[in-house]
This record gives sequence, C-alpha cells and structure tokens, in this order.
Amino acid sequence: MSANVAITYSGADLRDVAEAFAEGAEEITATVRVRRVPGADVGARADREVTFGDLEWADGIAFGTPIGLGRPAAELMGFLESTEPLWNSGRLTEKAVSVFTDEPEHFAPDAVVQPLYDALYHWGAVIIGPRAFELEFGAHPAERDSEREGSLSGPRWRTAHYRGRRLAALASTLASERARRLSLEL
Repeated sequence: MSANVAITYSGADLRDVAEAFAEGAEEITATVRVRRVPGADVGARADREVTFGDLEWADGIAFGTPIGLGRPAAELMGFLESTEPLWNSGRLTEKAVSVFTDEPEHFAPDAVVQPLYDALYHWGAVIIGPRAFELEFGAHPAERDSEREGSLSGPRWRTAHYRGRRLAALASTLASERARRLSLEL
C-alpha cells in the first residue's frame, strides 16, 4: 500500500528542504502534497496552505520550522494547536510524523523541536525522528555542492531526501496495518 504524505513548512528557507523530503517520499510511490502553514512568509514560491483535510488525508506528515528565533514558528505552533478537534476525536491517531528545520537537525536546539513533538504526542502520532547516521556531516546549508542546483548542499539534500523516503515507508506500513484492522472490524 502506498502512503499519502503531507510535507508542511513555515518559512521560505524551508521550501527546498520540503521539496527534498517530497522527492524522497515519491520514490516510495507515495502521493505527496507540499503545503505551507497559513500565515507563513514563504516568499514568491507559495504553495497551497495546509488544511485539516490534508492532515486527515495523510498517512505521514512532516512539519518544517525555521530555528532563527530559538523556538518553533508561531504560525506553525498556532496551526498545531488549532488541530485539537481532530486529534481529540482520534482522526490524527497513528499518523507517522516528523519534524525538520532550516538547519540540519543536529544543529536544531531542543527549544525548537521539542514543542513540536510535544504537540504531536497529543495526536497519538508515531514520531519518526532522525537517526544519527542519517545526519550527514557537511549537511550545513551554507556549504553548497556544485553538482546540485538549488539552495541545499548535497549532503543536506541527501539527508532530507532519505528522511522523506523513511517517513513514506513507515507511513505506508502504518496505513496498511490500519486498513487491516478496519477490515477485521467490519
């Protein structure tokens, strides 16, 4: 079973990371939607805004936030807080979720990512965090790779791409199990 994956970001600097996540997920034959958080300043390349419908549709969801202020983007936190009617009714339970930032994850302070994970725990979501070996050395956005076009370094792109593949694969497994359980209940 292929997964539905929503990649949601807040901030223009995250668009390329979101795209690398999406490309990785698509390699696992996932259907992907790249969305921006309502109210986020995303520059000229604006994607559609994420909706509750996108969250319900998705088997896996990645949320991106800049780390510039030392905390998650206010727009993203506001959006996550607004999902209470969904998670309170169980409609976000057992979704595979992950968090990414505009810096490599090993540079992201806990003050940025932990509030996001705390919100996602309320959903009953399955948190898909980065594994240490996924975080390539040299994955810093300031280090450009002449082989790649775009604003991401080669290592940074590969890390996001791999994480997107992993999210889609695990989301697919969870979706298959959900479908199996539902068929037994009927």
